Amino acid sequence: MSPTPRDAGYWQAVYEEGNPGWDKGEAAPPLARVLGQVEPPEGLAVLVPGCGFGHEALLLARQGYAVTAVDFAPAALAGLRERAGSLPLEALERDLFSLGDEFAGHFDLVVEHTCFCAIPIEMRNEYARVMARVLGEGGQFLGLFYETDREPGPPFRTTQEDIEHHFSSHFEILHLSRPPDSFAGRENKEWLALMRKKS
Repeated sequence: MSPTPRDAGYWQAVYEEGNPGWDKGEAAPPLARVLGQVEPPEGLAVLVPGCGFGHEALLLARQGYAVTAVDFAPAALAGLRERAGSLPLEALERDLFSLGDEFAGHFDLVVEHTCFCAIPIEMRNEYARVMARVLGEGGQFLGLFYETDREPGPPFRTTQEDIEHHFSSHFEILHLSRPPDSFAGRENKEWLALMRKKS
């Protein structure tokens, strides 16, 4: 039986075939813009789930955040580790759904880019729950979501309604809008969200 998007082997094969289609070689402009507008408190702990080659993780580490980047495709993490050098970044080869107990309340911020759209719809409530669990009191979630109505995926169907539906049980959605500075070709196909963990 061939691997499915639930399996590390599926994504490992994508990376081994060459440059994955979603990777643009740099951090997404909307996330870079938002992160560039704030002065990170020293030692702020950030999780980057489904980090891929880790462009956002590297950006955060260069800005002084204490970054934990997670992916379960070894080829993705190998590329990230090669570029990270001495930056304050830990790259973990893990299934992100396994983080809830070990890292409960550990992070101040989660930053995700195109991770949600890679998760099958039936697993998304659990994803939102795990992301809330790893955040401390008042922790925030900054996400850039790729909108698609594709079925089957990946990328799996992601709409504004999907984002609100799956996250609203665990997060207060502070901001959700289309960013004005998406990569070329992704204009009006993304949602930028800032959420705060509910008490």
